Amino acid sequence: MKLHALSAAAALAALTLGAAVQAAPKLPDMSGDEAAALAVYAVPDLIAATKQTCAGRLSPDGFLATRGDALAQRYAAQQNIVWPQARAALFKFAATKAGDQLKSFTSLPDNAIRPLADALIQQEVAQKIHPGSCRNIERLVRAISPLDPQDAGTILSVLFDFASASDKLVANLESGPAQP
Repeated sequence: MKLHALSAAAALAALTLGAAVQAAPKLPDMSGDEAAALAVYAVPDLIAATKQTCAGRLSPDGFLATRGDALAQRYAAQQNIVWPQARAALFKFAATKAGDQLKSFTSLPDNAIRPLADALIQQEVAQKIHPGSCRNIERLVRAISPLDPQDAGTILSVLFDFASASDKLVANLESGPAQP
């Protein structure tokens, strides 16, 4: 049973990174801890985006309808703890898209940045969810629900390290052989 839950957590971690990876052509240089913090921070917005995008496609008696809000609240309770590292990760992702324009936002206080970050995460994720995947997302969220948010974040940090190494390998392959 624990292996099943760990596999589900790994899949959630991949889903969490998926929207960010699709939004940027390459993964930003961030630590696994930053990626884990971002995943924990983003789960409430991921659940809200899934419920929004998948409205009408999921059962009113399904997990997201009956227990999704409670799971989102469990992760929301961790947001203040993970915010400093999640903020750093968000700025690294934003830098891949906004570049120099980002400088004006980095000086804003957290109480101004967090609502913007929440809205952006929810909007970006909602755009990335394919309606045909709604049931699988709900199954995945139900499967990871017993895990502690920090444990799910730790699993994500390992997956991020794998994804980052893979991204760097692909970039090296695309640039051709090393020149002497």
